[in-house]
Amino acid sequence: TIHSPSTLAVINGFTGKYTNTKHVQYDAVSYSGILEANNRSFGKAVIPSYNFDKANVVVSFGADFLGTWISPVEYTKAWSSRRKVDGIDQSAKVLKTIVFESNLSLTGSNADYRFPMKASQEAVYLTSLYNQLAQMAGQPQISTSMTGELAGGAIKQAAELLWKEKGSSLVVSGSNDAQLQTVVNGINLLLT
Repeated sequence: TIHSPSTLAVINGFTGKYTNTKHVQYDAVSYSGILEANNRSFGKAVIPSYNFDKANVVVSFGADFLGTWISPVEYTKAWSSRRKVDGIDQSAKVLKTIVFESNLSLTGSNADYRFPMKASQEAVYLTSLYNQLAQMAGQPQISTSMTGELAGGAIKQAAELLWKEKGSSLVVSGSNDAQLQTVVNGINLLLT
């Protein structure tokens, strides 16, 4: 996506002069699922800025926020500021990171807990996590025929840890599916 006013002006000048021209943009990595989900959930099609430095627990579903996802330099700095054991206030909690992913990523290799997950099963995992948290919150669950113990009960344990740190926990997903990102928004709303 082009955001530069000067580049957009050049493109508009070119297509204005040559009217049979069509300008095509291609994003190698699309975040349209997050944009659409945020538009559905909050009425604004925006890419959020995540505050990893304010979280005590982060659960990632295929979002390599330390390596390639959205803003890895910003997220690595914020995440690592909460992972330092030396020189931190002893009363401060060290950020715990749980990753469910199909391929080993930089984030997964630095996580406290990493669970292999087929990419095709992400909807099952997210729905299960949402339902676990909704049950804890006394909220309606998502109707689903998907059941079973996932990753040896890891989803249930992740839900308990997230709930324990309610208000200081975050769930992210690297999926470009707007429906899955809408479930992630619902999870994060339950945790506020």
